Parts: sequence; C-alpha cells; structure tokens
Amino acid sequence: MSTNIAVLVEKDFHDLEFWYPYLRLIEEGLDPVVVAPVAPRAYTGKYGTQIEANYTPATLEMDNISGVVIPGGWAPDRLRISPEIVQFVRDVYNKGGIVAGICHAGSLLVSAGIIRGKLVTSCSSVRDDMVIAGAEWVDEEVVVCDRIVTSRRPTDLPFFIKALLEEIRK
Repeated sequence: MSTNIAVLVEKDFHDLEFWYPYLRLIEEGLDPVVVAPVAPRAYTGKYGTQIEANYTPATLEMDNISGVVIPGGWAPDRLRISPEIVQFVRDVYNKGGIVAGICHAGSLLVSAGIIRGKLVTSCSSVRDDMVIAGAEWVDEEVVVCDRIVTSRRPTDLPFFIKALLEEIRK
C-alpha cells in the first residue's frame, strides 16, 4: 500500500488540526497530499493560514492513497456537502485505508456512512449526529476502531497523531 495520505481542506479548516498532522506525516517520511473539492486553489483556515490544495478526488489515483486525515474547524461542514469528497472518504475506508478525523470531522464521517457500529469520539457538538448514525460515542482523547481514528479537539493532537502513525505502520 502507498504511503500517500490525503489531508482534506476547505474554507475555515482548523489551522492547527491541519498543520500539525500534515507536518508530522512529512517528518515520518510519508507523503501527505492536500485534497479539496476544487483544486488547484488556496484555502484559508479559521486563524488565517493558507494552504494550496493541488488535488480533487477526481485527480487522484485511489491506488496511491492509503489514508485520509480530516481536520476540524468549519471545513467538515463544507466538505460534507461535496458528493465527491464524501465518496472519496467512503472509498478510502472501503478499500482498506485509514480514516482519521478530529473535532468537527465527525460530521463528514457521518455523511460518508462509515461509523455505524464503531466506537468514536469528536467534539461534543457532533456527538448526537454520530450516535444517530449508529456509532458508540465516548469522551476520550483518541479512539481507534477498525481503521478509524478519532479525537476531540486540538489539545488531543499528540494522542491523535500517535494513534494515526501506529495505524499507518500496521
């Protein structure tokens, strides 16, 4: 399997929840690729940092992607209205890849339909959506269940990245 990990962006992504995983993946020798509904395009985070997305799901070869990271912020609400992004997350998971989401990313996991029967966490405002989608929600720093890695908030990032890297190494 490839070492390419997609990192999703949209307007108002949580800057720290994007940059911390993105840079840690590079440090580990992996090749994170920035994916968005429209590319090439620069996207601005909630706190003003910018990142250029060079790929859309249509411009990637799925065989080259072994996982996807979904930062929080307001971006997941924008991402979940893109049928291509929702299908991309579903396809990564269904083809045996890792799906990692933090904070509000749970809303995109709900739309992708991949959390039924799974143990997950998220920011508390997404809890009800995840439970209604059939997941078992817990209030923990990080939860790993069947190749899905979830965390609650920026302060959980060290635990989130550790768990994500452990899943990638399996």
